[in-house]
Amino acid sequence: MVVRAVYFSMISGWKHTGRRRLRAFTFVELLVVITLLGVLVSMMAPAMAKALTKAQETYCMNNLRNVSIGQILYTQDHDDHLVPHAINRKPSPNAIVPNSKMTMWPDLLETYVGDRRAFRCPCMKCDPGRGIGFGMNLGVAGEFVVESEVKAPHASRILNPALTIYFADSAFITPETMHRPMNEWQEDTSRPLGSWTIRTPHDRFWDWIPTRVIPRHGGRANVGFVDGHVESREINQLGFGHPVGHPENLWDRY
Repeated sequence: MVVRAVYFSMISGWKHTGRRRLRAFTFVELLVVITLLGVLVSMMAPAMAKALTKAQETYCMNNLRNVSIGQILYTQDHDDHLVPHAINRKPSPNAIVPNSKMTMWPDLLETYVGDRRAFRCPCMKCDPGRGIGFGMNLGVAGEFVVESEVKAPHASRILNPALTIYFADSAFITPETMHRPMNEWQEDTSRPLGSWTIRTPHDRFWDWIPTRVIPRHGGRANVGFVDGHVESREINQLGFGHPVGHPENLWDRY
């Protein structure tokens, strides 16, 4: 009985001591912890934002790669004629680009791409559900609209397919920024469908209808070349400041 009494006395004392050692944070300590967490979050925020931006650029590039591959498949099926900007043919009722008379290139490529979401960029400012984030380079396509597939440019007429842009991030440029340096161009948010056309400096509508390559990704644009490969390039590297035929000009077919 004595041993049992001593045993229970020891256990009771241990429990009592244990309870006395437990205590909550003081208000000052809680403030210190919150402050440290705030500092850590503020230090991590730029890295997290950079990672998100890079992820969006990669997602956009994958979409554009699908479009470029679709163009290669289309070309193979049409005797090496590139997909035209538009054909003078009434589109389907559920067209990606609504038009009463013409079928635009996204609708010509839809069966090759497989998913109309591939024509969008996560950074575009237009309607994310209906808008188009990529444009076709009219400097290569030549005509805004043709009568048939065989009137589109033949692949053999592109002198350097690996250095000739056919698709890229595109948008209507705001009137306020259209005459600024290229890296300051901003997307016109009043255009809910975006732009599926890229005008080039020798185009007479360059200033009237400013649908251009847009540097959506931190001064860079994703571009798809005639040979099917895709790159992320600084907009100043695309040669829009050079005339037709200049060796550093990537927007014409010569």
